[in-house]
Amino acid sequence: MLQLERHNRIVGLLEQNGAMRVNQIALELAVSRETIRRDLTMLDKKGVLLRSHGGALLADNFKTISSSYKAPILPDRLQADSFRTRTTINVDEKSKIARKALSLIKPGDTILLDCSSSSWFLARQLSDMELTVVTQSTSIINTLVSRNSIRLIGLGGDYSASQEAFFGEMAGKQLDEMNIDTLFFSCQGMDLDRGIFAESRAHEALLQHMFLAAKKVVLLVDGSKHSKIGSERICGFGALDVLVTEKFNDPLLEKEMIWHNVKVLTI
Repeated sequence: MLQLERHNRIVGLLEQNGAMRVNQIALELAVSRETIRRDLTMLDKKGVLLRSHGGALLADNFKTISSSYKAPILPDRLQADSFRTRTTINVDEKSKIARKALSLIKPGDTILLDCSSSSWFLARQLSDMELTVVTQSTSIINTLVSRNSIRLIGLGGDYSASQEAFFGEMAGKQLDEMNIDTLFFSCQGMDLDRGIFAESRAHEALLQHMFLAAKKVVLLVDGSKHSKIGSERICGFGALDVLVTEKFNDPLLEKEMIWHNVKVLTI
C-alpha cells in the first residue's frame, strides 16, 4: 500500500471512530506498528491529526470539541447502577482480578484508573510504593490518600454523584497533556462480535482520551460481563493490550485475543 493511500485510510478510520490506538490502525491496514507511528507523526506535523502517546485523533474533531465548553451528558442517577451498588456485586471475583492485575504495576509507574468498581478494588490492594495514580474517581482518591508514597492526580470536570467521579471536556483536556504508563478500566459488557461497551456516553467519551494517553491498556472484567453488550460501544478488542478476567471456555474469544495480540490473565 502506498504512503498516500495509507494516509487517506488513516484519516477515514479516524473520521469513523473519533480516536484510535496505533495497534488498531495497524491491524486495519495490515501494516506494522512502526509504519503507522511514522505515518501519524507525518500527519501530525501537517496538522491533520493530533498525535498522542498511544494513537491519534483528527485535529478538526479535536478543535470542534475543544473550541467552546459544552456541558457533558452525565451518567444517569440510577441507584441500581450507582458506584456504591457496583462495589457490592461480585466482590470476590473483582478482588481476585485486582490481585492478578497487581503484577502489571511496578514502582515508578504512572497509572490511570477509571471510575469503575474494578479499578477501585485494584486501588484498595495497591501497596504504599512510589507510584503516580491518575483518576477521575473521588472514591479511589479517598482510598489512596493515606498512602504517603503514592502521588495522586485527580481529573476535574463535571461531577456525577451516582458514580462519585468527574466527567466531561475538562477531564479530557487534562488527559491530553499526560503521559500514562498503564490504563486500568472496566466495562459494562464485552461481546465477541461487537466489542467492549460502557454504561454511559460520558464514560465512553472520557475513555477515548484515556486510551490515547496510555502506553498500555488493561481491561479488568469479571465473568458476568462476558457475552454482554451495553449502552455505548467503546472499542474493539484491538484497543487492548491485556485482559484480566475469570477463566472462560470460549475458543472463539480465545482466538480473538490471539488475533489482536491481547495478553490474557485469568484468575
